[in-house]
Amino acid sequence: MASHRYLELDPGLPDVGKSALGPKQIKLTDAQAIMASTNLLALGLLLAYVRSYAATAGAVMWGPAVGIIALLVGWQTVAIIAFAVVGLSAWVVMECRRTARKWEAVVSTRIAQLTGSPL
Repeated sequence: MASHRYLELDPGLPDVGKSALGPKQIKLTDAQAIMASTNLLALGLLLAYVRSYAATAGAVMWGPAVGIIALLVGWQTVAIIAFAVVGLSAWVVMECRRTARKWEAVVSTRIAQLTGSPL
């Protein structure tokens, strides 16, 4: 079962959205809906979905790699552009992860409550 299908299991859970820039900003109503859920499978899938945004960190790796290869081949303009893109990529990844971590915190708290396990 795909992690994005958590809404099929518990339609009362909020939709985190689908974007390469990360999940939408969490609202108080989103957190309240998560804390009201008792469906551990849906919560687990939601947690997996928001954690999947960690994969966006790969975008930061491409800039230096392309830049170094371009320098080795002698394409200075391509290298400059690649290194410039690294800064923007890093900012996008940081913002994406920052937003996703807020979702993760609420979901993890609810799962811990339901299972009686420590955070």
